[in-house]
Amino acid sequence: MPNAADRRGPGERQLSPEEAARFQGRVSELGDRLGRIKAQRDAEAHADLDAEMRGRGMAHGMRMAAEMVAAVMVGGGIGWGLDWWLGSKPWLFLLFFLLGFVAGVLNVMRGYERMQSEFMARTGGRIGHSVPDDED
Repeated sequence: MPNAADRRGPGERQLSPEEAARFQGRVSELGDRLGRIKAQRDAEAHADLDAEMRGRGMAHGMRMAAEMVAAVMVGGGIGWGLDWWLGSKPWLFLLFFLLGFVAGVLNVMRGYERMQSEFMARTGGRIGHSVPDDED
């Protein structure tokens, strides 16, 4: 069976032990540098995902608050208008104000469930769970 050293092409030479050691050192150094860069990129991607999720959470919270206020205002406005038109002040206003409040709460609950399922899909369910720290 032919030796691998015998299959060298023209212009190729065998490395001396010192050159082979330097080459192995450069290869391991390159591997270490690539590992650090990959870890840094992974950390940046994780930080970007955290920032995006935080921003989406704030957006959902603002939207839920606006929906709650709008539902109460619309319900109260309809009740006030019917009271003015029918002359039954303040009963229809109170009834529709409460209906608007209930509708707002239901909208917030539906929005929360939608937001929670979206976050679970994006994070794989790893949000809100305790993580061991350095002292554990």
